[in-house]
Amino acid sequence: MIPTRTVAAGMQSGIPVDKALGVCSAVSDDPAGGTSGIGIQLAGSQTREAGRSAAHRTLPGAPSWGRVLATTVSLWVGRRVGRLRHPRLALLLTMCVVVAAAAVVTVTQAGGTSSRTASAPRPHAAPPAWARGTAGAARTQAATWVASQLSSAETVGCDPLMCAALRAHGVAASRLLPVTSGAAGSDAAGSGAVGAGVVVASAPAVQGAPVLLASFGSGASQVEVRTAPPGGSAAYQRAAAADLAARRSAGTQLLNSQRIQVAGPAAGQLQAGEVDARVLIMLAMLASQHPWRVVGFAGASPGVPLTEAPFRQVTITGPDAADLAASLAMVRAQRAPYQPARAVVIRPPGGQDAQGQMALRIDFAAPSPLGLLTGGASG
Repeated sequence: MIPTRTVAAGMQSGIPVDKALGVCSAVSDDPAGGTSGIGIQLAGSQTREAGRSAAHRTLPGAPSWGRVLATTVSLWVGRRVGRLRHPRLALLLTMCVVVAAAAVVTVTQAGGTSSRTASAPRPHAAPPAWARGTAGAARTQAATWVASQLSSAETVGCDPLMCAALRAHGVAASRLLPVTSGAAGSDAAGSGAVGAGVVVASAPAVQGAPVLLASFGSGASQVEVRTAPPGGSAAYQRAAAADLAARRSAGTQLLNSQRIQVAGPAAGQLQAGEVDARVLIMLAMLASQHPWRVVGFAGASPGVPLTEAPFRQVTITGPDAADLAASLAMVRAQRAPYQPARAVVIRPPGGQDAQGQMALRIDFAAPSPLGLLTGGASG
């Protein structure tokens, strides 16, 4: 369950972007075969007769290396020993030849064995149970999203297969709680998931968590990420409606600011309230220090309307390198709930912009808190 959070006193739905003071709490804690054979061509019936004879003839198997070695030594000794005057010298030479030939055989056989071993096909490892079929694909997508987008402070309820998928994607086992029946969060009595802030499971297993954070797959294979808000569904719906109105108002104020340049789809997204309140407040704070241009928003939640799960990522360009580094340090110094999950300096999409500037990208984790713009912050 997401803890209740508050903002500084006096913070209302408006965002003062043209003032010199920051809005956020910014105190830092800081070889192919070939035997060169000679072909003998037979003419007429001789060719056919030779073919028929060869078809019924059984060829002996290839001699072993031991027999080849013995034959080679015998022939060599028979041709050369008789010419030598000293029998002891003949015996010594014979032994040398035998040792050398044995070494060649050993190396050849070892090479053949290793070659056969290396070329032996390895069986393909079967995928784990949680990754099989269409349901496995949905679990993989959900686990990837949770590992990269969900706040690391959230405990996660999950069924056994989903828990295995989450562990495989780097979610700490200490954050996982088993779900045994269809309930979650504060309504999870008897489910085994009491205390889980977020539940990731098939749709029937998350009915006790009314707020949808993300959805993957469809039908019987669908996997949902949900949470149960404090105070129940009715209170959450009222808070969500008020937060949407506040986001629309704050987005309009940012569009009217002389220190924030917004163009293209981003302008409409601001007016529609489709941008996370933390992003809006961060933009206002940064604009109080330097003028900025919004490159774009991102970080949508699959399967959920942007008015319910707004963009949590923004990319902006503006100051020179030195000021950009200072702004990055200030963003990273923020305290919760304004502390981003990631903040990095990157090349803008398509490379550097016309002024050769780099960009600052800020990502906030899911889920988006309510009430930051109205003074009634809640998780």
